[in-house]
Amino acid sequence: MKVMTTFGEYAKLRIRQLGKSQKALAAELGVSPAYVSQIINKKKNPPDLSRTKYRAALRTWCKFLESPEDDILDMVRYELHRVPPRPNPTFRAMRDLLIASVKAQQKDLVDEMRAMSLHPAENRAIQALVQIYLVSQEEDGENRAYGATRFRNLCVRAKADKKFVEGELTAFFRAHPFSWTWDAEQDDVRLFSESNQIRRAVEQIRSILDGTPGVTYARTVPVVGHVSAGRGFEYTDGGFAVGEGFDQVEIPPGVDPALAQSLYCVKVRGDSLREFFGDGTLLFIKPESWEEIRDGDLVIFKDRKGGRAFVKKVEFAGDSLILKSMNPLYKNIVLNKVDLMLLERVIALRF
Repeated sequence: MKVMTTFGEYAKLRIRQLGKSQKALAAELGVSPAYVSQIINKKKNPPDLSRTKYRAALRTWCKFLESPEDDILDMVRYELHRVPPRPNPTFRAMRDLLIASVKAQQKDLVDEMRAMSLHPAENRAIQALVQIYLVSQEEDGENRAYGATRFRNLCVRAKADKKFVEGELTAFFRAHPFSWTWDAEQDDVRLFSESNQIRRAVEQIRSILDGTPGVTYARTVPVVGHVSAGRGFEYTDGGFAVGEGFDQVEIPPGVDPALAQSLYCVKVRGDSLREFFGDGTLLFIKPESWEEIRDGDLVIFKDRKGGRAFVKKVEFAGDSLILKSMNPLYKNIVLNKVDLMLLERVIALRF
């Protein structure tokens, strides 16, 4: 906000604009109407809503006044502590989306962003999102081919259109979740997404721009769990670890990048497979690859009785499969094909 008003003045104005009442606000807060009146009429200072113990009260004030949390906190901090207000974000709705999507290990970036109207990381991220959006719309529309110069010019114009960024662009990426990180030294943003539409757009952007400095579209694979010779990993049809999220790792050299969107990965834990893999070795697995599996292949399997998937070497014997353990401490397993609910091929390793 460029002009700072007192918290009471702002609350009084919003209550009048929204057609609400101080009595209703007091009921929402669980306090007396007299207390609310004293704050609104500047006879009492507002509570320090930036403190943890007032977290619930802050949410109530924001909801009742239909106001952004940052605006409320700016007024309270200025009135109580003369802390200068943070600058208005150039793109408020987009900033909220980017803050919600930043990778956990870069949470310090959030404070930096809030201290600036447009953070360099924010600027780079919006550039990447604009590129993806424009290519996606072309893909769904007339399928016209982009030239590099035309595409860059369209991106510049789109990024400068505040109505577009705050409206269509933000709405599109709310419906297509992503996460991102920023390398301050390189001024490089990296985007991650499980959306097939976004992945297709990324591949097309690469072919148009042949790698634009400052934006990296990661070709990554989700790590869905850990595996050892005797202990498997929990596996769901979607390829996600049960009860938690997953890490992302780069696809190994020699693997077709077009496969990245369909692969998943498990990590070897411990030394029970030490004769073959070290602790931390990554196994890249291709779903629905039963027909590609041959004798001697390394596979991930799960039978209908168990709740976990295991890594073994496979040999076929008619309608049966011999699943050979790579550690002599564990016995081989013989199963009929009908007993299996999962059999997928390990197509690559990264040590």
